[in-house]
Amino acid sequence: MSILVPQIPHIALAERLLDQLKQCRGASRYWVAYSGGLDSHVLLHVLSQFQYQLIPSRVHAAYINHGLNPQADAWARHCGEICAQLKVPFQTIDVDATPLPGESPEAKARQARYSALKRLVREGDCLLTAHHKDDQLETLLLQLMRGSGPKGLAAMPVVANFGGGEHLRPLLTCTREEIHAYAYHHQLKWIEDDSNQNAQFDRNFLRHDIIPRLKLRWPSLLQTANRTAALCAEASELLEHEAARDIRRLTTQGSDALDVAGLCQLSAPQMRNVLRHWIHARGFLLPSKAQLNSVVINVIKATNDAVPLVAWKGCEVRRYRNMLHIMPPLHEHNKAQVIAWNASDVLVIDGVGTITVQQMPGQGIASKYVAKNKLTIRFRQGGEKIKPVGADHHRSLKKLLQEHGVPPWLRERIPLLYVNDQLAAVGQMAVDDRFKTNAAEQGILINWQPAECCAPLS
Repeated sequence: MSILVPQIPHIALAERLLDQLKQCRGASRYWVAYSGGLDSHVLLHVLSQFQYQLIPSRVHAAYINHGLNPQADAWARHCGEICAQLKVPFQTIDVDATPLPGESPEAKARQARYSALKRLVREGDCLLTAHHKDDQLETLLLQLMRGSGPKGLAAMPVVANFGGGEHLRPLLTCTREEIHAYAYHHQLKWIEDDSNQNAQFDRNFLRHDIIPRLKLRWPSLLQTANRTAALCAEASELLEHEAARDIRRLTTQGSDALDVAGLCQLSAPQMRNVLRHWIHARGFLLPSKAQLNSVVINVIKATNDAVPLVAWKGCEVRRYRNMLHIMPPLHEHNKAQVIAWNASDVLVIDGVGTITVQQMPGQGIASKYVAKNKLTIRFRQGGEKIKPVGADHHRSLKKLLQEHGVPPWLRERIPLLYVNDQLAAVGQMAVDDRFKTNAAEQGILINWQPAECCAPLS
């Protein structure tokens, strides 16, 4: 059934907005990110006028209180009053958006805002934000100044996955002038945030000082910039498909590591494309051009006997046995510590992970050796030896870890179980023959779940 829009000036804005909602057809709830400013007020007003058309979906509004402006609480009350007039359910969410030294205030506020909204949007919900064509132009120029590639120059997508649902920008086909015209026609009252005039912020500098001059020279700038963003989005999508295909070929089931020999068969642009998408898909901050080149030169193309590492904020890339690994930075670890344990409590060790036991008849360490003896968890110091069950002779711990493919950065973090100061088990890899379980006996198996900062065992 077509939506009948009342005959009002600037009818096109409402028609386009409602048409965009079809991209989130079936949403159980629409969450409007409502700041009280002009753009989000117009978005909320249009939706409130057509709530009856959105059934069974329901429009809700959320104000994110960054607490950075002295008027923030007053703005929250204003938003609540407007929502009450429009009969839209409303809530305020307080966040800490105080930037750390060296952090961008804009980026910090945006991160805090979207983190809060992501927790709000559940499965089947749709977040609506009031970004428009002029915002898209600003974003495109900002990404250009940052030296972004096609993904960055694609700017803001109309619809994307978000939290448990989706994120839709239904005003992205509208201009700031059209939004102003709608607001004036309906005599809307909105908040004017004085920080939007501060040209120290990059986006405001572009908005007030640069873009007006560009528009005078190139009147069709908005249309051409949005077309450029759309073309970059297509290019980015093609690159993502190509990278995903290459990554599937370069990884084994159950592992995030990339095959180095396979990487080296790719052209330089293909390799960088794979690395960028591999890093981004695993939730890490993308490296700079220099850092990415260092991964290629100092890690991928390092000698076979090297254990190379390239790190940047929140991320480390390492290589071992022809495989490229990515992980959060390793936490501090005191390998000299000796930890008493009763083999029943769950043991959590910073920088190591979680250690538990599993009762298994005929497997692991015999329970009789555990019940009345002193148990400790220790870590490799060098020179340790063990005679694994079924082995003809003792092996050095170093040799055992190499045989099991344990990367060098994990070898001093493998939990070693000692019984009365004698090495009884090496994680879940080996049990010393002296402590083995007979078929009729109850045994315990040591389970080690490595910390998130540790790459999985090969």
